[in-house]
Amino acid sequence: MYNFLYLYKELISLDFQIRRKGFDKVFRSYINKYSINGSNEALTEENSEEILEWFILLDHVCCWYPRKADCIHKTLIGYKILQSKYGIPVNMVIGIKKFPLEAHAWIRYQGHNLFEEMENIDSLKVIIDSNSYMKEVEPS
Repeated sequence: MYNFLYLYKELISLDFQIRRKGFDKVFRSYINKYSINGSNEALTEENSEEILEWFILLDHVCCWYPRKADCIHKTLIGYKILQSKYGIPVNMVIGIKKFPLEAHAWIRYQGHNLFEEMENIDSLKVIIDSNSYMKEVEPS
């Protein structure tokens, strides 16, 4: 129950931030606040089971949320959990397809998509990747 309430609070906060500040500022702040460089933590069988439970619970939380909670919400919250709670270096990815218009956000770990069907994502062109986005926003 605690994890459900924690995720619900995170979703409310994130939704409010996106509406108030806009996606770009929130995306940048998540990258700056939760990115971890040089971490050697890895997905193991033990923590991947626990992480999968977090993501299943996050799906339930999004279903109960009265406003629309999409993949971008799940990706940002998942990024925060994986980086800050588990120390696993992941990146957020956003892709689009022009016709028919489609967009999706997801999480990658070591070049592999987490919890996503490969066939659905292969048709999308990646337009934002938090790893390359970090390099763009860092001062030279």
